Amino acid sequence: MTLQYDHRPSETARPYLDALADVCDHYDVDAESAYATLPDPAGRVHYLTAGEGPPLLLLHGLSTTATSWVPMFDALTDQFTVYAPDRPGRGLSTAVDYRETGFREFGVEYVADFLDAVGVEETAVMGNSLGGFQSLALAVDHPERVERLCAIGAPAGLSRDIPTFFRLFDLPGVGRWLFDYFETETVPEARAEFQRINVEDDAAVPDAYFRPGVVGEDLPGQRESLWSMLETLGTMRGMRSQFDLRAEVRDLDLPTRFVWGTEDYFWPPSVGRPVAGAMANADFVTLQDHGHMPWLEPTDDATEAAVEFLAGEVGPE
Repeated sequence: MTLQYDHRPSETARPYLDALADVCDHYDVDAESAYATLPDPAGRVHYLTAGEGPPLLLLHGLSTTATSWVPMFDALTDQFTVYAPDRPGRGLSTAVDYRETGFREFGVEYVADFLDAVGVEETAVMGNSLGGFQSLALAVDHPERVERLCAIGAPAGLSRDIPTFFRLFDLPGVGRWLFDYFETETVPEARAEFQRINVEDDAAVPDAYFRPGVVGEDLPGQRESLWSMLETLGTMRGMRSQFDLRAEVRDLDLPTRFVWGTEDYFWPPSVGRPVAGAMANADFVTLQDHGHMPWLEPTDDATEAAVEFLAGEVGPE
């Protein structure tokens, strides 16, 4: 299969796109690499698009990129036209200093601008982790833009608690040292870090999946942008108060599904169930022995739970 371009790749972008093409080839996916020009500070946002049908927006997590969704493309693109942007500062998107922009408002603003740029008025949305936060916040701030919503893996925004390891990044001096120390420079290093945080069983994840992330560490501004995001999100006490969406999402009435693994590194299902239970039109799927990115586990359980809901076949109406 192929990765096509609506642009002429730069010398800087070429190694990343070559690695991304290998991921598409492994998963037998045809996709297009494209750019949308958005108002500053978002600048140029790189995205992947594929498929036919109504639109589906995919929003990735904190340290990942649009590449994280490629393993699901085969299941999604028969029914949807998918749009998977790299968050500004990740992948090939323009680097952003989140200490200047913040994220609660900007994380929704650039997504709304992106939808405008690609000509989508209303869409189904699926998000993972920080992308799950953006999905929920987009539905809160712009309910007219979201048709239905799936949070796959625990979304940020439903608890201010964070794992101890991530709290350490906010220790003066120590935090930045840890951040630099854990920079992954090889595929085995990336795999080990990924398995520690994102999946229970990495047997189904090929080496090719990790190469764009390793190559991407050298893209201009990416590491600094990620560090600025970490500084913006939390403190040693946990997530900052503006990232707590619990009260706001309870008022959402659009169809919503949470797909949540019992072994999620960040938050257990007990964090999400009360929120889903208080919403007018939400359901909750618990997956035994699945981690934070459950569609990358060896089973198809997470993908099936997400796709059947997004297609309107099951779940709240």
